[in-house]
Amino acid sequence: MLYKIVRPIAKQGIRIFFRKLHLSNTHRIPQGKPVILAANHPTGFMEPCVLACFLDQPLHFLVRGNMFKKKRHNAVLRALNMLPVYRIQDRGYKFVKSNYETFDFCYDALHEGKTLMILAEGRAEHEKRLRPLKKGTARIAFGTIERYPDIEDVYVVPVGVNYTYAEYPRTDIMIDFGEPIRIREYEEAYRQNPNQTAADFTDELSRRMAERIVIIEKESDEALTEYLLRIDRTHRLEPALPFLTNQETPLRAEKAVADRVNAMPDSTAKATLLQKAQQYFKRIDAIGTDDAALVKGKRPSFGAWLLLALGLPFFIIGYAANILPYLLARRIARQRVRRTEFYTSVLWAVSMGAFLLYGLLWLVLLLLLAPAGWLLLLLIIPALGYFALLYAEFFQRKRRAMRAAGLPAEQRKELLQLRAELAQALPTASAQD
Repeated sequence: MLYKIVRPIAKQGIRIFFRKLHLSNTHRIPQGKPVILAANHPTGFMEPCVLACFLDQPLHFLVRGNMFKKKRHNAVLRALNMLPVYRIQDRGYKFVKSNYETFDFCYDALHEGKTLMILAEGRAEHEKRLRPLKKGTARIAFGTIERYPDIEDVYVVPVGVNYTYAEYPRTDIMIDFGEPIRIREYEEAYRQNPNQTAADFTDELSRRMAERIVIIEKESDEALTEYLLRIDRTHRLEPALPFLTNQETPLRAEKAVADRVNAMPDSTAKATLLQKAQQYFKRIDAIGTDDAALVKGKRPSFGAWLLLALGLPFFIIGYAANILPYLLARRIARQRVRRTEFYTSVLWAVSMGAFLLYGLLWLVLLLLLAPAGWLLLLLIIPALGYFALLYAEFFQRKRRAMRAAGLPAEQRKELLQLRAELAQALPTASAQD
């Protein structure tokens, strides 16, 4: 019941907190079948939240057992379809034995045709790489057909979750689903050699997940790849609305850039390219512009200024009416979060709670002090807040455009030449745009 109540609220929160969601190839998820969604884990807990909100079928999640320490937390988390998986480092060996209860639930849920989501790496890490997968996915998949020999099959769908900038709000999310792996195809081999077959399955799952994840193979290449991605994104800028698309193209473009850097054999050439990229972005950041504004080189039109002028009063009202709970949430997240992987997850969750309490306060005040008609403010205030967010982004784009257009011709030419040298490292289609 709680899952159904929270889901639509969380869905709207995600639409505001993030800029865009590309959810591609969802048709590959079998409907009405026993399904395990095996995903990577780049953030604290945003991946299951996003999929729970934007996939049609209800999901059950496996999450770290230390979140279930307190009884009230345990009750709420289980009502949200979350199941504990204990590690020795979380609560000791005593609680690891409690995993048998979770596994039993998973076997039963799959037998009933439900969908599980497993963060197959087992630990959140803020990096664009796929770490070795844990054994849990294989254990649950094969355990189900052992427990229920009559079950038709278990379908394991490889999922790749990618963020443009996982550590910031208003980023883009790209989630892609692969063709499901059918566990029955491994059944005979599993009977002969369970351990080897489980390892072979995990290797195949890892390979299929890697096909849908932006992977920067070497940590030393991360800075260069991120710089090139910033340039590449200029050629495929999309408006924030609509929020949800089924496009696979953005993910494939990001992967192509990372793969291009991964394939570069000359470390000296990489170092030279990195130096140029650092110089380029340092200079445009100092100017107060960005890559897209520099490439376009156009001043904002009269229509853009008119829109800004007309929207200014609504921006001021929306900003003033909504900034308090966000500032509170940001302060709590900055004070409490120690690992980068959890920052956006905690900021989003605390923002949701802060805005709900804020709305409740408004409701009480309006009921006590104002006529019933003023209750419409409860709808208008969050709408104006979202408008203020989009307005601020639009204003920042136009300000950066003004600064880029105001550059002396020689300076702009020099920067564009430096950019052209960087763009040569991009995949062919992007470099020629």
